[in-house]
Amino acid sequence: MPKSFELPFLLLEAVKAGRVILFLGAGASKECKNRSGRTPPNGEQLRDILATKYFGKAMPKRSVMSVAEMAIANGAGQGLVFETVSEAFQGFDISDAHRSMTDFNWRMIATTNYDTFVEEAYSDSKRRRQTLIPFVKDDEPVDERMRSSLRPLQFLKLHGCLNHRLDKDIPLVLSWEQYAVHTENRTRLFGRLSDLAHECPVIFVGYEPDLKLVDRPRGL
Repeated sequence: MPKSFELPFLLLEAVKAGRVILFLGAGASKECKNRSGRTPPNGEQLRDILATKYFGKAMPKRSVMSVAEMAIANGAGQGLVFETVSEAFQGFDISDAHRSMTDFNWRMIATTNYDTFVEEAYSDSKRRRQTLIPFVKDDEPVDERMRSSLRPLQFLKLHGCLNHRLDKDIPLVLSWEQYAVHTENRTRLFGRLSDLAHECPVIFVGYEPDLKLVDRPRGL
């Protein structure tokens, strides 16, 4: 049974006032399940999927970013690898936590996850309090999109989105090469989050990153 804890008074007041930024990291979607009761892959599981598909064997000493980079460089190509990642996240239902997320007023939501579970949760117009407005790249008209919706909520997808996986301007941040330039065409997204975080509390939902840095290339 989960251990109960008391949230700080000021944080509770900030949530009630709609001033909190919700940041979703690795593990935030782990309660989603498919018909077989399985959960979406974490970093190690995604690494195993890629290694088995493109090299025919497990690579337990490698990180998911290294295996992805090797697969892309060794002939599979970026598009095919990204399709494999997309397929790995198909068939899962959103969790109760995702549904409950829409019961609050947030100042902003940001994530480094690729999945589209948050978008699915906010598709329930009868339950949600705000209208989710996803942003994935710098050249999107922020003001126009925000003003065109009732109770708009910025949703920043900082490391890419499965719905835009083939957009060469904003590839999924899946390999070390992409990680090295992860802010390219996303500078304004990171800037908006950074500026707002100076004024608003940030709640992080996730756990220790899946990515193992033991084989991280020098200079990154």
